[in-house]
Amino acid sequence: MKKFIVTFTCMVMLLFGVSAALAGGPPWTGHAAPFDFLFGNHIDQFQQSKLLGNGDLQGFFYITFTGGSVQGAPAATHGEDAVGWILYGVPLKAKLLALPPMMQPQWCVNTVDLPREQGFSHFHWVGMPMMGDGLTVGQFYDGFLLKLTAIDTFFFMMGEGVLVTPGIDDYSHDNIVTSCP
Repeated sequence: MKKFIVTFTCMVMLLFGVSAALAGGPPWTGHAAPFDFLFGNHIDQFQQSKLLGNGDLQGFFYITFTGGSVQGAPAATHGEDAVGWILYGVPLKAKLLALPPMMQPQWCVNTVDLPREQGFSHFHWVGMPMMGDGLTVGQFYDGFLLKLTAIDTFFFMMGEGVLVTPGIDDYSHDNIVTSCP
């Protein structure tokens, strides 16, 4: 019976994710239930998600279109106007390897902790500090390893920028390595 409930719950979440993607995703609601999970730092400015019964995370990364275009695609930044990605996260502890200037923190994830399915390429810590520059290199942090699935084509204006196309996005937020010192 437990196996049936877990399978049924997974099917419902998959259908929810697919229907949200086809509809452009739910509007930003400022973390109103059911998407009331908070990381407790800057990522909450553009994510809405909820904890699932198994401890995983399901939700959305939001974007704002800038009005311009790059490489023939509308340009966007993180924001609150439209869903850019569906996110799925698994709880994980990762070691901070580096804090490159003006870039995402780089994290070490143990290979045995990676989910079997592809697409988990972004780690984000839970709690303080608010921004990455307050993190301590060499320290382990609790957080979530995220899989991002883009729902449309846009040019994401972060760092050097990247063209995002529908489907699993391994590149725009990639910040993990598995070969760690």
